[in-house]
Amino acid sequence: MTLQRAQLDRTVRWIARLVLAGVFLYAGYSKAFPVEHRLQFEITLSTYQLLPPWAVIAVARVLPWLEIALGVLLLVGWQLRYFAAFTALLLTAFMIAMGITYARGIEANCGCFGFGEPISPQSLLRDSAFLVLALYLTVSAWRTARATALQAQPG
Repeated sequence: MTLQRAQLDRTVRWIARLVLAGVFLYAGYSKAFPVEHRLQFEITLSTYQLLPPWAVIAVARVLPWLEIALGVLLLVGWQLRYFAAFTALLLTAFMIAMGITYARGIEANCGCFGFGEPISPQSLLRDSAFLVLALYLTVSAWRTARATALQAQPG
């Protein structure tokens, strides 16, 4: 890899980290605070009609805090290859849930960044762009880790 390409990759990886960290921090915070938003998020999840009631409650209580933690971890870059991969998996799960709900014709709110945004082609496209960023970040982080490991091997 040329020096110029390595610098470009590092810059794009840094931008992807910042964007995804901001997205997850904002998304988690908008669902967790104020307290009334937690109940509203449970209602939003139940309208997807994909989970039993006990799972809706569990996901609604855990997901905002998971998103906040993931945002912080992406921001600091600790164990980036693992948390970028987890981010891509989580975004894939979101896309599947939203896609199934939209395809079934259920009028549900996205719940991505608070409330009041229905699942639409625009919200699916936006979240797809986040998934592309997460996939790029994952591949780039694993490639960088592999190159670093190969350089550290003796002769």
